[in-house]
Amino acid sequence: MEKTIKETNENVEQRATISSAGSLKETEDLVKISGSSSISSGIIPKFVKISGSGKLGGDFKCNGIKSSGSLKGEGNLTSLGTVRSSGSFGISGGLVSESSARFSGSAKIGQDANILGPIKSSGSFRVGGDLIGSGDAKFSGSAKIDGETTVQGFTKSSGSFKVGGNLQTNNGIKSSGSIGVGGNLLSQKDVTVEGAANVKGNLVGENVTLGLKGWKRWLSLRIGSIVKHPYKVGGNVFAKNNVDIRATSVTGDIKGYDVVIGRHSEVGGKVYFVNSLKVKRRVKLSEEPIRIKPEELKL
Repeated sequence: MEKTIKETNENVEQRATISSAGSLKETEDLVKISGSSSISSGIIPKFVKISGSGKLGGDFKCNGIKSSGSLKGEGNLTSLGTVRSSGSFGISGGLVSESSARFSGSAKIGQDANILGPIKSSGSFRVGGDLIGSGDAKFSGSAKIDGETTVQGFTKSSGSFKVGGNLQTNNGIKSSGSIGVGGNLLSQKDVTVEGAANVKGNLVGENVTLGLKGWKRWLSLRIGSIVKHPYKVGGNVFAKNNVDIRATSVTGDIKGYDVVIGRHSEVGGKVYFVNSLKVKRRVKLSEEPIRIKPEELKL
């Protein structure tokens, strides 16, 4: 049975030891290591800065950590401050940061990641469990979370973004690349996808937009004529205000205050609208749309 981060933290209160083939400098608040180094399991109640090749021998706790080069860990990493990495970052256990986390290059976290501040990744980002972020999240490049993802702030993705379970992003999401969600995609604010989408469950937001708008709209239409449905929703689509889709396949129902169903779209369920409905050419609806009262606009 795998240990939880809480359980392992109880075993890392002893002072960790550092071995370095390069330079090692320590002040009251900082440990600075350069070259090839190894840190045992335990705690260093300071900010740790590693340049070169670093290895964590077990569960490790510190006041913050920054690595440039390569950092590998064999257990859980708990940081009371920021976590920053440029280069290669990989730990077999989970990650807890009581501040922000920023990765450039490749980052792989074997189990859950709990970040109490903003998350930013440019490059390759992989989490083997669930991801929880208390701030905003920004992914550019490739991001894959095997479990569920919960972001309290705003999520922005450019590139490939895949979530194995549910994705909940409270302050909205904008994806200009491809996004894949194995469960539901839920937000209290706007959901905007300009690249491609494959959501297995329901898609819920204040406003839901699938496909490019404005002068870029012709790209969606052109893509939709080549790829039958670059935007796919396996469940229902619900918006408190507006639903605006194009080149989209929805297996379930669509429900919104104002609804626009663009060209090359297909709806397997029913379409409900309160105020206005626009259905463009080359659209397949399984049933006639239904006008509902504002108080009926519910999930």
